[in-house]
Amino acid sequence: MTNPGWKSRHGWVVVLLLITFLGLSHVEAWGEDWKFCTQSEDGTLYYYDATRVTHVSEGVLKFWGKAVPSPEAAKKFVKIDPKFTGLHTIISLIEMNCAERKRRSLWIIFYDKNGVAIENVDITPGESSWEIILPGSAQESLLAALCE
Repeated sequence: MTNPGWKSRHGWVVVLLLITFLGLSHVEAWGEDWKFCTQSEDGTLYYYDATRVTHVSEGVLKFWGKAVPSPEAAKKFVKIDPKFTGLHTIISLIEMNCAERKRRSLWIIFYDKNGVAIENVDITPGESSWEIILPGSAQESLLAALCE
């Protein structure tokens, strides 16, 4: 014979564990703090996650950036590859050398409007070359915001 009080307590423990697990599984998403940085000439919006900016070495930062392409910019991706139809957001892990005014991408994820990944590109640091940040570019706005 089982104790009905035990089943009741056991049920509540399971519910509390489930709520805790679901809550903790979303902590990372809640921790994001996307700060608007700039808008490019074609209307693409650029952000960076202020909670995930780390100093890799002297003058070198690593951060997550987000671009929300304008319809005009999204069409350019579709011309490259039709799989980008419905492109809504691009999230990138970027390293930026503040002193040398250079950047490189380490990871790029392309999402559709439903948050489904269209493409996930992991770029190892040895394969990702440093690129000069051009004056007047969106990347220069990121440089100014992050390398104060």
